[in-house]
Amino acid sequence: MAQASQMEQIKQMLSTGRLTMPDPATGYHQALYARCPKDRHDSSVYRIERSGEAITRVVFRCPICSEQFGTVPEKMFLR
Repeated sequence: MAQASQMEQIKQMLSTGRLTMPDPATGYHQALYARCPKDRHDSSVYRIERSGEAITRVVFRCPICSEQFGTVPEKMFLR
């Protein structure tokens, strides 16, 4: 159930043009991440493309192998 909730949060973030989401309990901002397809390390956002306010494409960059990759929202997570 937490996966579905997080997926809805990610879709809402992208549609409103945000890359972070504050945790209501702690106030800590959770950032958008994805796993590198080559070495499976958590990768942060490197570049985005917008259409109006909404984010239409997110490109991540692996801190280990420097691979740049895009992925679908279903493979993104908050950390």
